Amino acid sequence: MFGTPQFRPLRGPLTAGILLVLLTAQIAVAAPPDTSGVVTRYTDVLAIGYVDEKDGLIALGGPPPEEGCFGEGFDDPAQFMEVQTPAGPIVAVAHQAQLDVSVYDLTLGHPCEVIEAGGTPIPLYTGTMRTVLNDNDLEVSLTRTNSFGARSTGWVEDADGNRCRFSAHVRLQITRDEEFRVLTEGFTIAC
Repeated sequence: MFGTPQFRPLRGPLTAGILLVLLTAQIAVAAPPDTSGVVTRYTDVLAIGYVDEKDGLIALGGPPPEEGCFGEGFDDPAQFMEVQTPAGPIVAVAHQAQLDVSVYDLTLGHPCEVIEAGGTPIPLYTGTMRTVLNDNDLEVSLTRTNSFGARSTGWVEDADGNRCRFSAHVRLQITRDEEFRVLTEGFTIAC
């Protein structure tokens, strides 16, 4: 009754067809296209600045001011993605895994102003940060309130080599009536 199970292979055109399909099938594993009509991905340079008015500091992400103030040195590529929404506005996100950042005393003047006056801005801290930017209406269609901003985290060192945690944020808004608002902006350095 319960003897050894018997195996009976399937035979015929159906079996041959199934085997042929299995042997020739390709697994669909591919990166999405750079542009698909709705989503566009590309690489571009990124620079960002954060102001901490309370402490009178400015953090500049990107090339040093000696280059950046003149539009030079922007060679750290970031990954951008834009999505065309059904309603029309373009939503954008950018990621930069390692962007140079320098923190300056803003009470001495903006670093670009110091350079234009013949001086050399001396950073209080230097380091790198990871940055994410987002914008819910990149081209400011005025069909909605445009909310956009960035968040960065990383590590900086002071002139004595002390390592400190860096965290920054900015959230801005443009209303349908074209009113510009700074909702929140600042950064912290924790040593």
